[in-house]
Amino acid sequence: MPRATSTLDATDLASRLRVSVWRLARRMRQASDIGVTPTLHAALFSVEYHGPITAGQLAAHEQVTKATMTRTISVLLERGLITRTTDPLDGRVTWLRITPAGSKLLQRARLRTDEYLAARVLALPLEDRKTLERAAGIIERLAEPEPPA
Repeated sequence: MPRATSTLDATDLASRLRVSVWRLARRMRQASDIGVTPTLHAALFSVEYHGPITAGQLAAHEQVTKATMTRTISVLLERGLITRTTDPLDGRVTWLRITPAGSKLLQRARLRTDEYLAARVLALPLEDRKTLERAAGIIERLAEPEPPA
């Protein structure tokens, strides 16, 4: 239970936000229940968002080794969620693209997650929903990359 304080302690607030955001993210992942691991889900999203993309670029986006990404790509290929094509100008390069089945899977996950979260938000009092509307903008700013020093 959060402790009430009269002064804003940034460290305490950061700790509460960290735990709350992680818990909410976990609950949303559970609600989406699309039958793939969070690792596969994240890689598939990156292929959708950044694709066409090379395996090395995907590994960099996901911050994993190429060997780890090779295993992930194999599973996505086996499940028909992405395709791999050779670059027509440079046969050494292969491009990964999301398939219609992969897009459908991600869309289903988004819909289920949005429905879950919308139901939770609608259960809150109006004042809390207004506060969350303001907080969403603040959290979006917090999620942006830090400006260069």
